Amino acid sequence: MTSSVRTIIMGLLKTNLGESHLWDGNEAELAMLCAELPEPISEGKRLDLIVSLKKMREVLLDRQFTPGEIAFLDEEIDRYQNTTQMSLYVEEEDLVEKAIIQKYAQLSLGTEGVVGIHLPFNYQQLRKLTNGVYKSTGLIKFYISREKTLYGKIVAEIYEHPQKIPIATLIESMKLDKETGEPLDKRIAMFGEKVDTRSYAVLKEIEVPLYVYRFISEKNEELILLTVEPCNIGDYIVTGVTTQCNDVKMLTDSARLPTKLPFFFAQMVKNRIIRFKEHSEFKVRLTQLGIHKETFFNFPFTVVKGRTTYLLKQPHWFKWFIWAWLTHQPKGLFNNYPMHILMIGIKHSGKSLLLNGLHARSKEARKVFSGSSSTLKHLVPSFKYKPARLGYLAESNRFSFCDEFLRCLINTRTTKEGAAREESVAIMNDLLEHQKREAGSGVSKVNVNMTARILATTNPIRDIHNVEDLLRTLDESFLSRWMIYYQPEDHVNLIRRSKDTDLRTKSFKLRSNDWISLLDYLHSFPAEYDMDKVEEIYLLVPKVLSENLKKHYDARHMHHLECLMDGIVKTRCMLEGDMSFTATQEDYDVLKEVWLNIIRSWIDPAHLREIDVGERIFYLPENSQYLYWKLVKKKHPVSGEELKEIALKEMTEKDFNETIAILRDMGVLLETEGYFRPHYMDEDYDGTQERLD
Repeated sequence: MTSSVRTIIMGLLKTNLGESHLWDGNEAELAMLCAELPEPISEGKRLDLIVSLKKMREVLLDRQFTPGEIAFLDEEIDRYQNTTQMSLYVEEEDLVEKAIIQKYAQLSLGTEGVVGIHLPFNYQQLRKLTNGVYKSTGLIKFYISREKTLYGKIVAEIYEHPQKIPIATLIESMKLDKETGEPLDKRIAMFGEKVDTRSYAVLKEIEVPLYVYRFISEKNEELILLTVEPCNIGDYIVTGVTTQCNDVKMLTDSARLPTKLPFFFAQMVKNRIIRFKEHSEFKVRLTQLGIHKETFFNFPFTVVKGRTTYLLKQPHWFKWFIWAWLTHQPKGLFNNYPMHILMIGIKHSGKSLLLNGLHARSKEARKVFSGSSSTLKHLVPSFKYKPARLGYLAESNRFSFCDEFLRCLINTRTTKEGAAREESVAIMNDLLEHQKREAGSGVSKVNVNMTARILATTNPIRDIHNVEDLLRTLDESFLSRWMIYYQPEDHVNLIRRSKDTDLRTKSFKLRSNDWISLLDYLHSFPAEYDMDKVEEIYLLVPKVLSENLKKHYDARHMHHLECLMDGIVKTRCMLEGDMSFTATQEDYDVLKEVWLNIIRSWIDPAHLREIDVGERIFYLPENSQYLYWKLVKKKHPVSGEELKEIALKEMTEKDFNETIAILRDMGVLLETEGYFRPHYMDEDYDGTQERLD
């Protein structure tokens, strides 16, 4: 047993000064000083001890002891002054006042079970409270306090239905008091406490049906959440008490709780994000936040550096593409799932900046996933661990952001496990469609239901130069679940040619919680649109695709197109304050522009000439389309100088020269004696001919 500081100091005094002729006359006073020394159990007590030792030193010098004789005391003072506690184990407080126990005993109404209390007691204090109330009333109560409040996400349900969990067990020792014949110990063993059945008999066990979930806090703390009411996968604020379980806890003959994670008994569970009840409430909030097209359309394409917010360069149609991904409601006949984007582009084409900017305001607990040094098993549930690992996709809430996605696939293919990629891809296919699946092994199971939509970016990998190569390399059923965008040269050039000094700054700011609450509401209902008009756009494409691309297109792209349509209508209506959320012709025009630009990214530029000249313009770069339609509106041939003047309002002179070259090469722009005209316009056009559609 460790001696007290008082005993140690008194022992040092006797050892070093006991032979001195001054000792006998001062021993009693020194003993009194030692008895008053505080134990250094806290920082404040340590400082008090140093003051007391210095006072003792002054007394010794005053009593004629020499500095040499009391050098040992100087060493003790120096030790306590210059020793820093780097880490301190503090045992949980278990003090509960008798008055509090009595009050809760008086509140017992003759029933046993779970009781929520307002006090911030830890689990040890709750154990004392439970046993104190039992001794007073004979009733077994399991108290859930307000010890902690956590912010985070329910990422999976461990069991689909509530489980009867033994929360409190009345036990008594088998050893008896020799005089009274009563058990030496009779008490309540709380959930998580290991009971030695060789020494204790179980008299009664209180079981309560509780829902069991996996929860990840915003600080990346993972735990088992136990609630009285069912919850959906999503983000919450939970208040309750935490504890550990010392052993595998039996629930039924076939069910067990994973025990390597802390357990959190929730007293209160509420949605973390503001939920709007109706369109009118949503509109009021838009007005309060100052949201309209001029302030908000560019918001997702900004990054913050220091105190300055910069607007990233992106094609206008591409911004609609990302907005639609952010705002659309998942679609499906039997199973609703969102559109997932796979964006492929060469290095330094703005992909990572886009991911980081969107992730920064997403409130996702997990960081952007990097596939550079990972395999698919990090994305999907893995059953080799206890508890089972859910994987990045299932742990994401609304959005999953994956960088170097193709590298992750290649890393999986080159592992020693022969079928690793095929197995993981099969699991991912169900996740991508948001289907609930049981994941686990013999000792650990969870019901996983992915809730996020994915934006995956990647550099091209070896032997993949276009979408055709991608289809030849990877499983088609897997790829069909993605909206693939292969960045064309004009998009890459727009990013690479933009200098930091050219980037515009933005002053509009929005809190992440407001951003998420707006998106959550838009995800919760469908926009109104004409499916016949959407199908018309869908049917424009197959005739320009190769057989391989056409097969890929036919698989799931009507689903992706409908998701895009829903998101485009939602975005425009939000920006305009139009609470009808009904499509206008402008929305169908935007859908066509976005869709054909995506499909253009699939097609080899050399094959664009095979498309009918009347439709070819829709598959050309944004600058080409801009300049072409400006020329069409003129309704007469335009000189090169006038056309250049029009172009320089939106692009650089270098961009203009490249645009003219593309339009000429593709045959949609004709030139005669320095004057330019659209392909359908005769050389002697008199201004009355209209454009041929």
